[in-house]
Amino acid sequence: MHVVLFAVQSLDGYITRRTTAGDGFASAADRAHLREALRSCDACVMGGATYDQAKARLRPAAFPALRRVVWTRTPEARAPEGVPGALEFTRETPAETVVRLRADGRRRCAVLGGGRVNAAWLGAGLVDEVWLTVESALFGAGTPLAGGSGWDGPELRLWLREAKVLAEGGPMSLRYEVQR
Repeated sequence: MHVVLFAVQSLDGYITRRTTAGDGFASAADRAHLREALRSCDACVMGGATYDQAKARLRPAAFPALRRVVWTRTPEARAPEGVPGALEFTRETPAETVVRLRADGRRRCAVLGGGRVNAAWLGAGLVDEVWLTVESALFGAGTPLAGGSGWDGPELRLWLREAKVLAEGGPMSLRYEVQR
């Protein structure tokens, strides 16, 4: 399975604005870019906080072919929100999630994480590409792209495959391939 980590960040490298969770700072151009990119995926993984922030935008009706897997410490508590074949809650490892999604016939998985989810997937060596939107803003503090616990893998080297301006004055979309 091909795994793509999608993220939006400030120019100084933060995926949250100081202590404010979520991607509320993302431009309309980035949101449109992400919607289009998600149409090429048949699965996505996100943390509970990301799900809570984005569930209206990622509802099954908007992306009917996209199987959503939400990482949470308490999947049992969130199980009533689940939709068979479309939305599930788990505390699996990244490797276990990949094995299960691959067995289900999924071919392309988006990782839409916060810092801890991103670090876990990057640290496990399962990410093939990183699609990063850099917004024209400086926050001075916040959550780094791969912040939090979970990064126990080696340093990763990336190869820039594409760079494009999404709208006048920014933001900039950067597509990287993880070097193996």
